[in-house]
Amino acid sequence: MAPSAIIEPPAPKELSRVQNAPLAYRNDTLEKPVADDYMYAFKYNFPLPTFGKGKDILDFSNDDEREKEEIAQRFMRTLELISQSRDSAAFAELFLDCGVWRDKIAFTWEYRSFNTPQNIEQAAKDLFPRTPTSNYKLIEPAPSIQRPYPDIAWLQIVYAFDTNLIGASGVLNLIKTKDGFKIWTLHTAIESLIGHPEIPNRDGHMIGDKSWHDQRIEDDNLELVEPEVIVVGGGHCGLHIAARLKALGIDALVVERNQRIGDNWRNRYEYLSLHLPHWADHFPYFPFPDHWPTYTPAGKMGDWLEWYASAMEITTWTDSSVVEASQADTGEWEVTIQRGTGDYKYTRTFRPSQVIIATSLAGMPFVPNIPGVENFKGTVRHSTQHDSAREWVGKKVLVVGTSSSGFDTAYDFARRNVDVTFLQRSPTYLMSLDESVPRILAPLYEPKNHRKPDLDSADRLNYSMPVGPAEELNRRVAQDIWNADVELIAEMERAGFRVWRGQRDTGSHTLGYTKNGGFYFDAGACKAIINGKIKVEQGYPVAFTEDSIVLNGNREQQYDLVVLATGFSNTIDSVRNIVGEKIASRCNPIWGMDEEGELNTAWKTSGVPGLWLMVGTFQHGRYHSKKLALRIKAILEGKAPEPYLR
Repeated sequence: MAPSAIIEPPAPKELSRVQNAPLAYRNDTLEKPVADDYMYAFKYNFPLPTFGKGKDILDFSNDDEREKEEIAQRFMRTLELISQSRDSAAFAELFLDCGVWRDKIAFTWEYRSFNTPQNIEQAAKDLFPRTPTSNYKLIEPAPSIQRPYPDIAWLQIVYAFDTNLIGASGVLNLIKTKDGFKIWTLHTAIESLIGHPEIPNRDGHMIGDKSWHDQRIEDDNLELVEPEVIVVGGGHCGLHIAARLKALGIDALVVERNQRIGDNWRNRYEYLSLHLPHWADHFPYFPFPDHWPTYTPAGKMGDWLEWYASAMEITTWTDSSVVEASQADTGEWEVTIQRGTGDYKYTRTFRPSQVIIATSLAGMPFVPNIPGVENFKGTVRHSTQHDSAREWVGKKVLVVGTSSSGFDTAYDFARRNVDVTFLQRSPTYLMSLDESVPRILAPLYEPKNHRKPDLDSADRLNYSMPVGPAEELNRRVAQDIWNADVELIAEMERAGFRVWRGQRDTGSHTLGYTKNGGFYFDAGACKAIINGKIKVEQGYPVAFTEDSIVLNGNREQQYDLVVLATGFSNTIDSVRNIVGEKIASRCNPIWGMDEEGELNTAWKTSGVPGLWLMVGTFQHGRYHSKKLALRIKAILEGKAPEPYLR
C-alpha cells in the first residue's frame, strides 16, 4: 500500500504549547478517559515535603552528607528503643504530619499502610505489645541522601531487625526539619520465618533405583502425596510462588490449562516482545543469563518458563484444569482436577490447605456487543486470537483499541505494508522508551559494568515507597517524561492521535494500579502513525453490515479483518470460572487502590480463608511471592497471628 502524505514536523510554537501545557492537558476540553477515582479510593494525598524560604523543611547540609551514617545509627537506635518500650505516642511523634508507615506482614501479618501520625499511633498501640523487636542493624545499601529534584531531599536508611517470629527489613526516609529529623515514610517487611529457613541443597547423587527423569515423573504424578497448596496457573506468578513454597519445604501442585508451560507466551502474536527491558524481570533463584536480549521475545519467554519449571523441579500438571472446587464451613478445601484432555485423561480430588489463583490480572477477553457482527462476511477476532499479519498482506485491516496490544497489532500490519487503520475511542498515554526507561526502571535495575544489581536490595527499595508520596513523585516524573517527549506528543497529535497525561496526571503510574493498561511504551508504532503507515480514525463501532463496519456518525467503512484490542474483564471472572460463583462471591474487590494505599486482594487476604491471588508483573511475582510463601508457611506451621485489620 502507498502511505498517506508525510506529515510535516510540528512548528516550534506547537512544541511550546505541548511542553508548557498545564498538568490537566486536554482534560479541560474532553472527558477524561479514566476518572481520577476510578478503582482508586486512596484519600491521604499530601504535597511533597519540599524545602524553601519560610518553610519548616530544611535541605541537608554538607555536614549532614559527611555524617549521614552516624545520623542513621542514632535515629535507628531511637526507633529501636521506642519500639521496644511500646511507646506508641513517642513512635507517632517521630513522623511528619504527612508521614506514612507501610507494613508487609512484619507487624500486621497483612499488607497495610497507616497514614498520618494519628493512624500510626493507633496501629502502634495495637501492634507493639504483640510484636517484640530486637537486633536492629544497618544493611546494604548504605545510608544515602536522595535528591531527585532541587527542592526535596531525604536520608534513606535500610536496616534489618527481628521480631519474635520473623526476620524483617525496614526502609526509613528521613526529612530534615527545624525540629530535627522526622520520618516521611517507613516500610517494614517480612524477610524470613524464624526456625524455618529455606531447605538446603540436596546432595544430588543418583544412588537410588530410579533415574532422575523417572523420579521426576513419579514426583509429578503425586503418587501417595497430597499437596498442601494448589496453584492454578503456570505463568510466571504461579511458578514464582511454587518455587518459593518448594524452597520452604511445602508441597505444591501447579495446574496449567495449556499443553506446555510457557504456552501463555508462545501462543500470543508473533511480533510480541516485552515492552520494557528485562532488567527487573529476573526469576527467583534463577536470573536471566548474561547476553539475554534487552527486550525479551514472547516465544523466548515461553521457553524460559518451561526451563524454569524443570530446573526448579516444580510439580506441574499441564493440559489440566480445575473442574470443581468447594470449601467447607471449617475452611477445608476439596479441589477436583482433570489431568489431560485426550484418551488418557483422568480426574483426582485433592484436599489442600491453601489455594492460590495465579491466572493473571486479565479476566476474560472483553468483546463488545456490536449489532450485525454475525452477518459480517469479513473476519472479526479479539486480539488474543491474533497471531500474525502475514496472511493479511494485500487486505484492509481495522484495529479497535489503542492500548499496548492494539499498538503492537497495528504495527505488525504496518511492518508488512498492510493497509491498517487504528480506531481510537479515547485518549491514550504515550511515552518513549528513551525517556521513560532511564527514569522509571534504570535507576534501580539497570546492570552496571555488565553486573546485575542485588535484586533483593533493589526490590526492597522499589516496593518501599507508600502510595501517597509515590503518586506525588510520579506526577513530577510524568511531567519530565512528557516534556522530554514533546516532539513525539506533538507529532502524534498532528497525525490525528489523541493523548493525555494519564490517570491523576501520573502517566502510567496510577493506570497500572487501576486499569493495568491504557498506556503505551513506544516500541516503533508511533513512527508508523506519524509517517502515515498506520492511519488513525476517531470514534467507535456501532454496527456491522455484510460488507462493512459502521462507525459513529454513520461512517461506513470496508475492511477484511477487524481486530478488537478491547482488553479484558475483571480478574473476578477468572476466579469465578475456577472456584465457582459461591466462593467467588465472597472475594473482596480485586485490584485497584483502597483508602489507605494498598492494592485490593492481590498477595493478601482475599475474603475467603485459604484463597490467595498471585498476580502482576514479573517484578511483582518475584517480590510478592516471597512474602506470600512465608505467610503461608507460618499458617501451615501454626505460627501466623491473626491479620491486623482494624
